[in-house]
Amino acid sequence: MSRLIVKNVGPIKSVDIELKKVNIFMGPQSCGKSTLAKIISFCTWMEKTNAFEEKMAWKDAYKRLQSYHKLSGSYFNEDSMIYYAGDNLTYAYNWNEAEAIPIPYRVEYESAHYNEKEFFFFPIEKKINPKVIYIPAERNFVSAVPNLRDYAEDNDNLLDFIKNWYDAKRKYPIDHKMDILNMGIEYYLGDGDTDVLQMRNGKKLMLRTASSGLQSIVPLILLIDWLSKGIYEEEKPYSYAEGEKDRKNCWKKLDGDNRTSKEVEELKRRLAGFIQGKVYTHTQFVIEEPEQNLFPEAQRDLLFYLLTAINHGRNHRLVLTTHSPYILYALNNCLMAYRVKSEMPEEEYEELDCRNAALNPIDVAVWEIEDGKMRSDGNNLNGTIQDASGLIRANYFNRIMQGIMKDFNNMLNYYEEG
Repeated sequence: MSRLIVKNVGPIKSVDIELKKVNIFMGPQSCGKSTLAKIISFCTWMEKTNAFEEKMAWKDAYKRLQSYHKLSGSYFNEDSMIYYAGDNLTYAYNWNEAEAIPIPYRVEYESAHYNEKEFFFFPIEKKINPKVIYIPAERNFVSAVPNLRDYAEDNDNLLDFIKNWYDAKRKYPIDHKMDILNMGIEYYLGDGDTDVLQMRNGKKLMLRTASSGLQSIVPLILLIDWLSKGIYEEEKPYSYAEGEKDRKNCWKKLDGDNRTSKEVEELKRRLAGFIQGKVYTHTQFVIEEPEQNLFPEAQRDLLFYLLTAINHGRNHRLVLTTHSPYILYALNNCLMAYRVKSEMPEEEYEELDCRNAALNPIDVAVWEIEDGKMRSDGNNLNGTIQDASGLIRANYFNRIMQGIMKDFNNMLNYYEEG
């Protein structure tokens, strides 16, 4: 898996972690959860781009990170540092440690250096080509505003989310409805590009007039389903926009002057490769606050659905930020389910709601951010809040609940009914 070091970027003071298959960031508002999620998303996207380009002209890549994820202004200063080491790419921004930049590859690799702050290292043999999807907290926006593509202007994470949403929802016409978490509600794309919800009793309503909870969860469910399964069942599992970009770039090079026959044949070969299918190896989901506007029961079911989707078939990966204790409690059940499966009677195990979402704790990392660093008692590996078995133990949510109940129990001593 990948390693990430971030120092002095926004609210993050110092973080050095090893990323797993499933990564959860929790903590109070403005503690840096989204900052880390955005950096991971951007670095994974650079890996994905590197997989199918000869050279990456990543001059001032950190500026692209700032503009794409809106991390400009006071987020970066002269002491800011980012280091990311993944399968396809090692990236170092403003490396200021005493030792040399760590390069994890044991195979032949290339390097690039476009300015005094940024260094890139990439192995010759590419291992992965992930589909990267960043699902922001503002996702309700796509449900509430019709014809949203007409308003999209800036190239940022919200615009890319809008494009992915439009790519996904056209796969769910009236004859291929999508069930929404067993709520008795199905989604389909109606005439005129309208988002339709059909109730169990046959009644219909437009998504833009539905509750905030449905406006939040419907785009999430569709994108999870499409990008974990549906996209990989297509002949060319990559987005239309990516395919068009690849084709235009190749034809542009073919039209250039002074091309030798050998160069033309090589460009034609590359073009044919793009058209035949630039195949994704897996999906990297980065999701902000999946619990948004949802009742605790729906939060639980959503987490089980998400983990089931990434836990089967391809080696999908997940980064998730949360404010919700219910997300953590549900996740802990999934970790425990993996631990007890071989010991628990099969008939009892099959009654567990989380049985299909069971996860090996070794593939999961849960971090609590406190004062710009990862809160840990010093005994936990990788700075997580998990014990040696991988289960989630004492955390911020438990401490807050204990404080609330302490006050309540104290007041209860003075309460008399009637």
